[in-house]
Amino acid sequence: MKKVLSIFLAVLMVFAIIPTTVFAASAPVITATADKTTVKVGDTVKVTVKLPANSNLVSLQYTIKYDSTCFQLVDKSMTLGNCFPFETSNVNVKGEVRYIAATKDAVNSSAATLFTVQFKVLKTGGKITFNIDEAYIVDSNGKDVDVTSACASASTKSITFKAATTTPTDYFTITEPSTKKISHKSGIVLHVNQKKTPPANAKYQWTANNNNFKMEVSADGKSCTIISNANGDTTFTVKLVSAAGTVLDTETVTMTSKAGFFDKIISFFRSLFGGNKVLPN
Repeated sequence: MKKVLSIFLAVLMVFAIIPTTVFAASAPVITATADKTTVKVGDTVKVTVKLPANSNLVSLQYTIKYDSTCFQLVDKSMTLGNCFPFETSNVNVKGEVRYIAATKDAVNSSAATLFTVQFKVLKTGGKITFNIDEAYIVDSNGKDVDVTSACASASTKSITFKAATTTPTDYFTITEPSTKKISHKSGIVLHVNQKKTPPANAKYQWTANNNNFKMEVSADGKSCTIISNANGDTTFTVKLVSAAGTVLDTETVTMTSKAGFFDKIISFFRSLFGGNKVLPN
């Protein structure tokens, strides 16, 4: 009898030192997607946040953070999916969208949309981030389990939006100058030849790659007077830019400023007789 008891106690000791496996509650993966990630200024993007099937969630606090210089929350665009008996949102803090939900019984429906929200693109290159502030599920024993960290780690963290490439439209050309070599202190007027009516409030912008010429752009931007100042070639660039900052069309022309030593001497004597002039084109 003592021998049997000794064997029984030994077996109990063996089971006592074998580690018991604890099955951790599974954290749901909450996904966030955008209807488009390649955007241009003025576009509206729709963000959808979804809950997986059989999530076992009983409470959730979720925050979207966005750069308010890149995105503007579209007024009254947040739509709740009614996954929880109690759910609410807060959009009063600039740069944030908060979602809070709770239920007495765990959510075990099929995959569903928690909410959708829309943003207007103010500047390209922005990013929207998603934070799980709190997440609780119910385990097999009916107990609430904090899975905030695991849920945050597995769920969508951010979406980056890149600028859409646009193909310039042939709105204009630069009228071919009568000459591309301009003597020192003389000048010429360069003109835009408009081929297509641009959008409202679009503007022409003139730039030069150096200071060989002095520039004076007309009020409407359709012409630019250039005066030879220093010796060398200069490339002038004209851009048609929309009110939103998008470049609609670009043209260039290269001019030569003849302002070497002897060119300046000739210019000096020419000026005595009123010889330096500005050509209309």
